[in-house]
Amino acid sequence: MSSFPSLIAKSFLGALCFALCNPVWSQLSPPSSPETLPGTSVPAGQSPLLTGKGTTAKGAAVPSSSKLTPEERQARLLAQQEAKNKAEEFRMTTFGMISPEDQSPLAVAFRKASDHFVEAIANYSQAHVRIQHRLKEALPEGSREKWLEQLRTANESLQAYRQAAAELFASDPEKYAGVGALLREMLIFDGKNDRLDHWIGPAKVLVQTKTLADEEVLVNAGYVGLIEGDFEFVKQAWSTLEASQKLGPQEATILAQIDAIKDSWEKELLRREEDKSKNNPQVRIQTTKGDFIVELFEDDAPETVNNFIYLVEQGYYTRKPFFYVKEHLLAQTGCEKGDGKGSAGYGVKAEANLPTRRSHFRGSLAMPVGANNDPALGSVSFAGSQFYIAYLPLPPVDERNAVFGRIISGIEVIGLFKPVDLTDEENRKDQSIRPDTVIRAEVLRKRDHDYRPTPIIGRLPR
Repeated sequence: MSSFPSLIAKSFLGALCFALCNPVWSQLSPPSSPETLPGTSVPAGQSPLLTGKGTTAKGAAVPSSSKLTPEERQARLLAQQEAKNKAEEFRMTTFGMISPEDQSPLAVAFRKASDHFVEAIANYSQAHVRIQHRLKEALPEGSREKWLEQLRTANESLQAYRQAAAELFASDPEKYAGVGALLREMLIFDGKNDRLDHWIGPAKVLVQTKTLADEEVLVNAGYVGLIEGDFEFVKQAWSTLEASQKLGPQEATILAQIDAIKDSWEKELLRREEDKSKNNPQVRIQTTKGDFIVELFEDDAPETVNNFIYLVEQGYYTRKPFFYVKEHLLAQTGCEKGDGKGSAGYGVKAEANLPTRRSHFRGSLAMPVGANNDPALGSVSFAGSQFYIAYLPLPPVDERNAVFGRIISGIEVIGLFKPVDLTDEENRKDQSIRPDTVIRAEVLRKRDHDYRPTPIIGRLPR
């Protein structure tokens, strides 16, 4: 037997996970703590998709334990341990393995993808090590560019490997059971860390193979369909769990809204076709986990885009932390204090009520709305410097916070951000918590006019 080497076979479970989960640049945030997520649009640590007191964004529900006698409980524990031992024995002896004599086209393609992935991980790890311990020193010329190049290559190689594994496993699930087991574990790991971009093909293979379509696979497969816009696949995965009463509260809420989300997505696709003929501004955002490029919807949220480009060109977002990152929810940055209570000193008109309003989907950029508390100015809603990146469709805040752009390249980067909540005072006291940050942002293109916002509260810095 030949195998995909054990350290690499675990995908991000091994060396790549360590490298990607440790920022190359970081920034601690000063203390201060609001009770809700900035802009009061989403309570901190709670999904906006949930309703009802005490609901939190967790995975599938866990059935309560039945009443057992001590003897029955002991027998159950022994049976569980035996099953676990057998599963681990199967994993260690077959995990990702195929026979060296197997020269079928799919097996050859799988080996080739495995070799490329091993090489990409090795190259990325070397590039990462060269800079991860040089936070206070000048980096060698070109080292960061090399790091980014190897990061992109590693992500591309991982996608190709997953696809090759899925095609091989689908060709004969019994013969290639070890490859399927590896694919299943990769899906579950990436699902827990919200790294499910580009998973749709392999996820469908796992769901269609009934022997592997267990609760964990179905939960994560549903999220894959949700972020990729395949809403029938969401129904297929989560309706099965709903029927067996194993669907968690957040997933159940999303499933109940899935037809409305699908309608919004179809409208969004038409808007994106229209965007192709527009000269929409673009901004590159460099972060401690890689770069991504965003397209800005200037015709749909003109003042918000005007404000964002102005702040980018002023260098405002340099070294701003992603102070609130929640899996299957959002990542937020742009706070002057790093705790969710800071701003650039002014606010602009909120635009979520415009007829051109766009909906939230994975990779959407939006600015949370704040409310003025100065009686002399009356009740004024405004957007400021903070913005967030949606991880999922967020129907409850479509009518509150203006979506002003979306990621068009590098969307896999957002799944690498470290989950943090620096709106919580106790978390800020923990010196070991180092959030990912925006290193810098730069305008790649814009329209031929000045970008200078018109504050409705506060004033522009001199």
